[in-house]
Amino acid sequence: MKLWIKILLVLLGVILILVVWAAVLDKEFTETSNAAYRQSTGVLFKEAGISPQSNFVNTQGPVKRVHYYEMGEGEPLILIHGGGGYASQWFTIMEELAKSYHLFVLDRPGSGLTDNFSYDGVNLTKHGAEFIRSFMDALNLDSAHLIGHSMGGLFSVNFADIYPERVRKLVLIGHPAGGTTTIPPQVILMGLPGANKILLKLIGKPTVEGSKDFHGMMLAHKPEQLSDIYWQNDVNAQLIPGNARTFNSLLENCIEFGGFKEEFLIQNTLFSLSHNVTFIVGDKDVWDTIENAEYLVSKMNNASIHIIKNASHLPWLDAPEESGQLILNALKGKN
Repeated sequence: MKLWIKILLVLLGVILILVVWAAVLDKEFTETSNAAYRQSTGVLFKEAGISPQSNFVNTQGPVKRVHYYEMGEGEPLILIHGGGGYASQWFTIMEELAKSYHLFVLDRPGSGLTDNFSYDGVNLTKHGAEFIRSFMDALNLDSAHLIGHSMGGLFSVNFADIYPERVRKLVLIGHPAGGTTTIPPQVILMGLPGANKILLKLIGKPTVEGSKDFHGMMLAHKPEQLSDIYWQNDVNAQLIPGNARTFNSLLENCIEFGGFKEEFLIQNTLFSLSHNVTFIVGDKDVWDTIENAEYLVSKMNNASIHIIKNASHLPWLDAPEESGQLILNALKGKN
């Protein structure tokens, strides 16, 4: 038998063993409780000097029970976090925004304290739009400003396209999901069935150190400036029952070996929007390029872009004051 055939057989054997290992030892480390997350979120908010109201509302949308934080007065402003995020992650800018707007800070399906959800076979384009629509319907909000981050940006863009009369102004902070097929290779691995299970087992149970490493690699340029309670809250969010499975199913739904699935891209949708749209992106954001964001803006009807230096995919964690001010300027038409 030729040497290369032997090597190939060995590699196939190793892969087979890993796949079987992942299938047989599929431990569910997320089956804990959301009590720890509630407690750490309260401490995080107290440290930030804010006390938003934690609310639930029943909707006629993709999930029945949606959790959100509410604070402030004025025109309604809805904040929608990204794929692996959660509502309390917006804590650094909530106080500043609530001085001028009535905030509704949502937990997306299967994130934070909102009901779990499986994205298997789900049309993301319609799902995101119907999630926002059903939430606004439940609270009798005819229209609102939207801030979308990453996957929340994809949700917001599709909602603005399908229900244009219900969106006042749109802010996309951090590169929105679906702006390009190109995504970081680590994320592609997280979205490939089988490979993601192996990866999770190699990483193991969520830890503070693991959270810091992932933030530094993918989310924040200056993770060292975040407090201990932020890191514990991030770990607790990952341990909420069912949230990890929801996130895995979301990635498996929208990612393929070549990157983000073309069927869920938002490029053409962005080009057709008539709304005032503002991009706010960090120059260290690894999820897309500044060049692509500028290209998208150049093809849109009424859009602008602002770049925050030394900030990554969650720019409001790296530069909260600048992020908050840029959002307020966008909403008040000062761009």
